[in-house]
Amino acid sequence: MLTDKDAPPAQQKPDFDSLLADLFGLNIRGAKTLRDLLIRPKQVFNSARVLDWRSQYTPTMRLAFSILTVFSLLSFFWTSENSILYQSLLAQLSQTLAEDPDAPALRQRVNSTFAAYNFIYPFTYMLIHSLIGAMLFIWGKGTSWVARIRLYFGVISIGIALAVASVTVMPFVSLDYFWLYTVVLFIINILAYAITYARGVHGQFSMMSMAIRAPSIAVVVSIADFIVATIAGIGASMWAEIQLS
Repeated sequence: MLTDKDAPPAQQKPDFDSLLADLFGLNIRGAKTLRDLLIRPKQVFNSARVLDWRSQYTPTMRLAFSILTVFSLLSFFWTSENSILYQSLLAQLSQTLAEDPDAPALRQRVNSTFAAYNFIYPFTYMLIHSLIGAMLFIWGKGTSWVARIRLYFGVISIGIALAVASVTVMPFVSLDYFWLYTVVLFIINILAYAITYARGVHGQFSMMSMAIRAPSIAVVVSIADFIVATIAGIGASMWAEIQLS
């Protein structure tokens, strides 16, 4: 029989925040961090320079990986046979594999490629962006490499969140308009990166310096995104080839 001595201390009792963490892997503080990156990024950026994030925010690296996990869980939006990405890859491979009578079934290859890509992408993303974030000196003199990574992931978390939102509309985009969808998404991401950075470091640099720094980080992050997608795509294709050989 349990006694009062066996009861956990009041301060250790799980609350609603704990339940959300159990269900989704994210807590209220994580949602607050993402919200403030959207509406008051300067406050998050200032906290990133403090050891414990002022006990207000979730570390941006953890936030980014959590959002990537949500992106992976929503993969059915872009890996279903009716999605534009599936149909696009199907069209690309159909001609190549038609020349090889011993090639595995086309749809089997596409499914294996998407499954491998969905697994490889988050880890590749975190590795490549961590390396770039540590080497990007645009945050002001005296910013440590850890703070640089924290600040950098604060910027790219917005892009990941936009990617999650964008895949939910993917089933409604036809293959004929895939190019337009891609261009619009690219422009939105560029603007989101630049604006988040500019708002986050507002007041630290001159207007001329900001006019150079904000677009620069947007371009760097976009190039890094392309590198990640390329590496993950090559890795997924190789894995599918090995699995089906």
